[in-house]
Amino acid sequence: MERKRLSKEERREQIKEIALNLFVSRGYSKTTMDEIIQAVGISKGGMYHHFSNKEEIFLELLKDGSSYRKKVVLDHLKGNLQNRSEEITEILLDKILDKNPYKNLYTVFLIEMQTNKRFKELYEKIYEEGANDFAEFCRKEGLDEYKSVNNREFTFLMNCLYMGIYLFDDIDMEKLRYMLKIMFDAYLKY
Repeated sequence: MERKRLSKEERREQIKEIALNLFVSRGYSKTTMDEIIQAVGISKGGMYHHFSNKEEIFLELLKDGSSYRKKVVLDHLKGNLQNRSEEITEILLDKILDKNPYKNLYTVFLIEMQTNKRFKELYEKIYEEGANDFAEFCRKEGLDEYKSVNNREFTFLMNCLYMGIYLFDDIDMEKLRYMLKIMFDAYLKY
């Protein structure tokens, strides 16, 4: 039986999907380009036709994850914002508890940036862009009371929650959601 030849875009997506699984299961620094090539089942030349190195794949996956998160948040915000506090709480809960493939990659990124200067610089850029996007949204929607969720300390707290859930995945998610809802509601009222 002959294998179907993938289009350039389909092959790139296949490479990214396989690399995502390797990065999440092994970590960025412990994953090699050769391992990705072997898992995809293509030649080195075929791989380098699509990506020049594993960092390029990793960064593209982070960009995909960022686009995914923005879409989820915008979908939430298209709804009725009569109970803004509850809606913001739901967005925060979904951001932490959502079972999306990019969440664990972001956790790998947070761990890796401790020893990778380029990733630390990228984190600062991502943080600034996110903070600016959120501030602009609050300004447009008249949500000035939610500026408290747009600071380094809150971002640090969110990142700790990401990493904790990544490391301890045997948590009762319903109980965790309930506890986090109480915590976020209290924070937003503060």
